Amino acid sequence: MGATETCKEGVMEPEATTEWETATEVRTVFRDIDMLGHVNNAVYLSYLEQARTDLWRRWFGPGGYHRMPYLVGEATIRYRKAVHLNEVLRIDARLVSVTRRTFTLEYRFVRLSDPPEEVAVSRSVLVFFDPENGRSVDAPEEFLAFAAARGLAPTSGS
Repeated sequence: MGATETCKEGVMEPEATTEWETATEVRTVFRDIDMLGHVNNAVYLSYLEQARTDLWRRWFGPGGYHRMPYLVGEATIRYRKAVHLNEVLRIDARLVSVTRRTFTLEYRFVRLSDPPEEVAVSRSVLVFFDPENGRSVDAPEEFLAFAAARGLAPTSGS
């Protein structure tokens, strides 16, 4: 276990995080459903992409991605409950860590039922990237200031 993580109910959780924010809501559609009648596991990655896009736009405005492009370096998803056709999911996200060149987001997928129900959790490591030279780059000052305002400073690492 890393110095910044604790173990709660078998799930690794960072000690320092920002608050959960609603990133987006999605309604499942027929193309999302697999032969077993539930949302295919790979579709969750598309939902994460939409959540990140909406969140980044909210945080940094419509041109934020062009000023601070990033790539997905790693994504993990833990599925807890099946999701079916025509259900609405709220995807919450929070910034949990920052390094010199990366940042980590955690997500929770909440079925908007009565009562709401967490159906999956996810984590992604995003790498700041310069598309012109095809290499990772240091986190932009704009992003570091944003993270610092939320109590997160870069830790050692890539």
